[in-house]
Amino acid sequence: MNKISEYSPLGQFLEKQLLQGNIQVSLSFQEIERIINRELPPTARNNKNWWANSRNEKSRQCSAWLNYGWSKHQVDLKKEIVIFIYEN
Repeated sequence: MNKISEYSPLGQFLEKQLLQGNIQVSLSFQEIERIINRELPPTARNNKNWWANSRNEKSRQCSAWLNYGWSKHQVDLKKEIVIFIYEN
């Protein structure tokens, strides 16, 4: 299974949030793990660059939110929280 399909449930979750009128969503790492039904890799907890809004080969997980018009607005590794905003 590739990274894009592994994280697709996150994009679908964010799309549902938009349909409910939410243009900013704050999620804990644990909430994201429940959404994607798997643990985040250690890099997600240790490196802010993992959450970058990038479409390069090493950051394919970002397509899960970028393809739905969302971007990572802020990440707090210590508190394990990510804030996404809708930008389209």
